[in-house]
Amino acid sequence: MRDRKAAGDLSNGISTITVRLLLIAVMLALPIFGSGIGLVQGIDNSLFAKRFQWAPRTATGNIVFVAIDKHSLDAVGTWPWPRSIYATLLDKLTASGVKDIFLDVDFSALSSVKEDGLLAAALARSGGGVLLPVFRQQEMASSSETSVTRPISPLLQNAWPVFANVAMDADGFVRRFDLGSQLDGNPTQTAASALGRIVSSSGSVPIDFSIRPETVPTFSLSDVLNGTVPTAALKDRSIVVGSSAAELKDIFAVPVYGAIAGPLIHVLAAETVLQNRLLRMVDQAPLELIFAALLIVAVIRSRATGIVTMMAVGLTVLAAGEMGAFLLQWRHGILVGTAVPWLTLLLAWMLALNERVDLGRMLVAIANTEARNTRRLMRRIIADSSDGVVAFDSDLRIVEASESAKALLQSEIGAPLLGSAATAIIDSVRRLVSAYDAEPGKVHTALVDFSSTGASRLSHYEASVTISPIEQPDAPPTAARSRFAGCLIIRDITARYHYEERLKRLSELDELTGLFNRREFASRLTTLEGGTLLSVLDIERFSSLCATLGRDVGDELLKAVAARLGNAFADDLLARLDRDHFGIATSAADARSIEDFADGLLALFEEPVLLSGAAVPISVHLGIARSDDTAPGALLNAAESALDAAKAAKGRRWSSFDPSTAVRQARSRRLERDMRDALGKRQFFLLFQPQIEFATGRLVGAEALIRWDHPEFGMISPTEFIPIAESSGLICDIGRWTLLEACTEAAAWPGELSVAVNVSALQFEQSNIETDVKEALSSSGLPPSRLCLELTESAFLNRAEPSIAIMSALRGKGVGIALDDFGIGYSSMAYLADLPLDKLKIDQSFVRRMIGNPTILEILRAIISLAHGLNLQVVGEGVEDELEAEALRRLGCETGQGYLFGRPNRSIRMLQLAGFR
Repeated sequence: MRDRKAAGDLSNGISTITVRLLLIAVMLALPIFGSGIGLVQGIDNSLFAKRFQWAPRTATGNIVFVAIDKHSLDAVGTWPWPRSIYATLLDKLTASGVKDIFLDVDFSALSSVKEDGLLAAALARSGGGVLLPVFRQQEMASSSETSVTRPISPLLQNAWPVFANVAMDADGFVRRFDLGSQLDGNPTQTAASALGRIVSSSGSVPIDFSIRPETVPTFSLSDVLNGTVPTAALKDRSIVVGSSAAELKDIFAVPVYGAIAGPLIHVLAAETVLQNRLLRMVDQAPLELIFAALLIVAVIRSRATGIVTMMAVGLTVLAAGEMGAFLLQWRHGILVGTAVPWLTLLLAWMLALNERVDLGRMLVAIANTEARNTRRLMRRIIADSSDGVVAFDSDLRIVEASESAKALLQSEIGAPLLGSAATAIIDSVRRLVSAYDAEPGKVHTALVDFSSTGASRLSHYEASVTISPIEQPDAPPTAARSRFAGCLIIRDITARYHYEERLKRLSELDELTGLFNRREFASRLTTLEGGTLLSVLDIERFSSLCATLGRDVGDELLKAVAARLGNAFADDLLARLDRDHFGIATSAADARSIEDFADGLLALFEEPVLLSGAAVPISVHLGIARSDDTAPGALLNAAESALDAAKAAKGRRWSSFDPSTAVRQARSRRLERDMRDALGKRQFFLLFQPQIEFATGRLVGAEALIRWDHPEFGMISPTEFIPIAESSGLICDIGRWTLLEACTEAAAWPGELSVAVNVSALQFEQSNIETDVKEALSSSGLPPSRLCLELTESAFLNRAEPSIAIMSALRGKGVGIALDDFGIGYSSMAYLADLPLDKLKIDQSFVRRMIGNPTILEILRAIISLAHGLNLQVVGEGVEDELEAEALRRLGCETGQGYLFGRPNRSIRMLQLAGFR
């Protein structure tokens, strides 16, 4: 009865007249508001694209695309390209007799002075026929303010700026191009309008995508540079140069062709202009309104006409209209949107159907059928569900239940829910009922886990309980608040429970040794009560053992170490921290001293370890820390700090935590971390110490000395940060920067003043010093003869032949080589004769001790005589008074360096003190 009454009410509410008026209102509203609806726009855009496909056009061939493709990228090998490549390209294109050239490349950032100069010169030689892109972009994503990115000034002086923005519609497709915009208050064309040679520089026009991109003459930039492209293919044509390689990501989605390169979009837009295909749209709303009105009148006045006949007429109108829209787009460049008329035609067919069939009653019948089918389907789903599904009413009685739920709860339909459910479910249901009584209009949900012991095993379950309000329009308000429908879904999660427990266990343990991993070890350390003694152990020469015996044997060794620790510390906390590091946490209440504990732990590894049938002796290092010696949570770091100290002290097997050592280590780690950003933040700078010729007293050069102005620690001595840079591998980057900066500074010095740059032994060995020197000289413009590289003997002791070859190559280019700190190292006469050197620098320790010390004086005399015999100049370091300077001069030393002649200073200040500025 309730269902039939509801059906009658619905039928009365949705009458034929109501549906008729609704359809007519929508038909009349579509022409007015339809163009702003996304669905309508999408249909029209798809139809426009189809019409482009049905009538393809060929490009004029007046515009040639020179593509920066993968072949070109592979040929050059770097990106961004040096600007000299574009300069060479411009010269070749100009020589080929081309018209306009559009370089669709961003030149807004400075390159090197030399590279920018080469491109600027090529632009000047091209005679002003080159177009360079400017881009208008938002300053911030949340702001409507825009700024213009333009080429650097030297390039723009001999070129024309054109806008090169590619505008996308809301769906991400490019369909239109702008004719121009304002640049510094002046109307400026876009690349497309300039290449298309039209005067207009305002407004936007749809791109004619019937012009096929594959018909645009396209050549690889690499082929143009190599001269393999015929001159006739380029002569008297406009050229667009831009990227097509996928790696450069200058790709945009367009209709018809999927995705094409950005420069090719500019070509198609220019072709649209050249072929006089400036597509346009007209205001269709008045015609669409008239069309809708005619349809309404025709439908209402033709009730006697059969529905099949009306469908045939509608399809005829649709076909004729679509053909007309295609002809207008193909022949005359008029874009006609047909989505609104065809949707109006569909509504007219529905209106005709309503005039012949009572749509209101039909909808009610469909709804009632759907409701009955839905109820049957829900009962079947509940009955067959593998999960336990229970539906209950506001009296907490079961009204529906799946077979699995009946078996689990051992209850039937109609039984009270609370009499058979688990305690966790009962408590949850009671809480939800209380919450529903407080807020009856809301849906209340809870999720609980519980366990149950079955016939043979303990099972784990997850129960979801939901209470929802029931609509009761005829019931009094108080009754409406108390009625609800409840649902209980019970899922067996036993397999998931065991899987999660296993995952949890695996996440806590090291897979190889079965000990705790670092994360879990650190977590459990925080829960230990009382004093704790923490030891960190590592295996000496573990990497060498793995390299010699193999990775599998290395794994066996780790397992053997873990087994010995497990036997000795069965009741303590053990972990494999990483690689060959192990952690042992024991109670500090043990009466033994740290020394006895360390000796006992080291004694565990006095016996060799049996690996693959062979006895392999091993030794370990220990770092030990007490919880009383460090802050909570820092115990592991303290023990590792002690381990680092033990490994750094030669011959020492263990070390206990020393706060002062930890502070130094922490500072070193902090400096290493900060050093990675220091170059980019310009925290490093150079000072220069003058070098004076003894014979004339004039300035002949200076040694570049690097300094670090740390924002927090202030000035950091090179004796502190250089070893850190060498150990971390950053010395190559720092050395490369020093070389470039020193050459750049020295290039501005007057006369033939030279600059000496120290090269670390590690930098000399690990970096390509020849390439670094070449780039520094090329970028700065400094002649090679004014650069001297200072090396210590450690740069070639371990790899003499390769090092000598590199030194010879550098000298062959005109760069000077000096042997620094001579006299304090190995200083073998055997290698001195073979080294390609220009200078010998006497270490300052000799200079400072020579006055009043005949022995040192004779050593210096011998060194200087030896150097002159090898045709080497001699530089004395650390000269601090006139006596030292005079003694060195008498001994034949040519050049002096030290505080007597000037402390390290900024380049400008050094030259001022020397009387140059």
